[in-house]
Amino acid sequence: MAADTSPLKAFLHSESVLTLSVNDDQGPWTAPVLYVADEDLNLYFLSSSSTRHIASLPEDGCIAASIYSDYKGDWLGICGVQMAADISQVEETDRAAAAARYFKRYPEVKALIDNPANEQEKRIGAAFGKSHFFRVTPTFLRFINNADGFSSRNEWRF
Repeated sequence: MAADTSPLKAFLHSESVLTLSVNDDQGPWTAPVLYVADEDLNLYFLSSSSTRHIASLPEDGCIAASIYSDYKGDWLGICGVQMAADISQVEETDRAAAAARYFKRYPEVKALIDNPANEQEKRIGAAFGKSHFFRVTPTFLRFINNADGFSSRNEWRF
């Protein structure tokens, strides 16, 4: 087990797309969402409660997820995170902090909500405006970084 989480934190702060994996009566499903990380390794994203990836959450909120850098033709560049995690809707008392962190990272999303430039942006902004913030709290993380050696991995359980 690795103790130093600083390379993991740097990776989480450098990437932007979290792929959530759920399973429902229609079968397995994945969904990419824009996320932002905090210093405690929690990840926050904005989504509607009616989306399949939220509506399909198990009662205990436990899911699998991954984050990977784009492959650029060099196996040494393969870097990513696999995780088991709990998802919960951010409570109203924590919503302002989650929103501030998220919109600082993605000001273009805030602009869609507050100042849409055209009809399409109005529809997108309206959908985001009705969405909720969700928190992903990892229970297990595997960080793979081939720059440290082929299939180099560090794992943490929380």
